[in-house]
Amino acid sequence: LGMADAVDKTVDDLVTKLAEHKSQLEQVEQLLRAKPGDQMLLKLHEDLKKVVELTEDLMKTQTERKSKEVKVGDRVEAIWTDGKWYTARVDSVNESTNTYGVTYLVYGNTGEVVLDNIRPYKHAKKSQVRVGGDVRAFWAADGLFYPATVETITSAGMYRVTFKGYKYKAELALADILPIKQENDDELPEKAVIPESLKIKPTDNAKQKELKKKRIKVIKAKFRKRKIEVETEKKKNSWQSFLSGGKKKLKALKNKKKSIFASPDSVDGRVGVTGSGKSMTDFGDRKRHNFGDEASAPAQVSLPELSDLTG
Repeated sequence: LGMADAVDKTVDDLVTKLAEHKSQLEQVEQLLRAKPGDQMLLKLHEDLKKVVELTEDLMKTQTERKSKEVKVGDRVEAIWTDGKWYTARVDSVNESTNTYGVTYLVYGNTGEVVLDNIRPYKHAKKSQVRVGGDVRAFWAADGLFYPATVETITSAGMYRVTFKGYKYKAELALADILPIKQENDDELPEKAVIPESLKIKPTDNAKQKELKKKRIKVIKAKFRKRKIEVETEKKKNSWQSFLSGGKKKLKALKNKKKSIFASPDSVDGRVGVTGSGKSMTDFGDRKRHNFGDEASAPAQVSLPELSDLTG
């Protein structure tokens, strides 16, 4: 694990432990309401309170350490309004609110996230980048990633790519390449996911509640916009697929040879070999079998007389 990954893992572990300690503390408080003078419960309550305080202090230290590692211009992964992680770039830091302005590098959207919603950047693995394969490649002109095809891999380990739909080419390091399929190219949730840090608590004052409401409103608005974009893209892809399928069927029909058993185009037409230039075979009228002249007919056999049978 890198330094940033280790800090993330430590913070995640502390969050889990803190939740467990707080749950245990609540259980002990419930027992104390039933047995107010129980010395064992009182001692356990005090110990758990100290553990919770220590864990919160440690979390604060780790979070501060992480915040120093996140700088403007860094590539990271950040949570979008759908609650999922996407490749992003840190554009600004607001120290008064402890929030970070980011640009999502695959879609071009911008957003504002808290430190808990940022984690280290992950580029494509070598196994995901092959000659002739599709990737998302970094375009220096605007700093975003676009679909591209890998043309060659140089002896120095660089990747030469051609951007799809353009004639532009680039030679990039592996760090500037993402897999063509993003981890979250699946269905969006029904509604926007509000980060835990923005959920309104009973202990929040009026100013804090108002600030959280405004930020939640922005998150929901951005999520609605993103959902419309995704639905529009799906319909567009579906329509293009339909048109492509229709064109293929039409081409197949045009190239299809006419069957010799196809129904004629007019009432006078006949079913038979088409395109031979010859007329239909004339079989004549159907009649009972004609044996021709008598010489060729089989000899008739007469029935025996009754007297011959009785002897």
